[in-house]
Amino acid sequence: MRVIDRICDLLAILAGIYLVAIMLGIVISALARTVNLSGAWSSHVFTFAEFGLLYIVMAASPWLVRHKGHVFIELLTAALPRAVQRPFSRCVAGLCVVICAVLVWYTFGATAKAWQYGDAEMRSLDMPKYLLLGAMPIGFGLMGIQFARFVFGRETLHTGQAGVYE
Repeated sequence: MRVIDRICDLLAILAGIYLVAIMLGIVISALARTVNLSGAWSSHVFTFAEFGLLYIVMAASPWLVRHKGHVFIELLTAALPRAVQRPFSRCVAGLCVVICAVLVWYTFGATAKAWQYGDAEMRSLDMPKYLLLGAMPIGFGLMGIQFARFVFGRETLHTGQAGVYE
């Protein structure tokens, strides 16, 4: 699991770097347009920003799952009897594993089909569609592994306490 953790850490760092790069690209593009220096390159900034949003989500989500940084509601688990909370939390995490597995299957198929047919995403910059879709089976696969930790590991996904405790 340490290798998976390091991969997730690296992807989260890359997602953060990409987010900063998008912000800088948009600021530079806006400044260039203000002083009439924008050219063909400025339209590519927005294309990379659009593609980057998917990459950022798929790269950072496994890290967020591992650290319980994603959004989830503890209201139901807090209302359950103490003896039921842990099994319920493991069932929820198991359902998340199943959903991630289905999404891996579907997105891998879509990526393979895009590769096979040579599909391209047509924007200001043409990009092979498999490069865009390929982030999804990887991201969902890593998320599924992280959710499986809460199914089979010592720690559960939920604390059983409603509200924010940080």
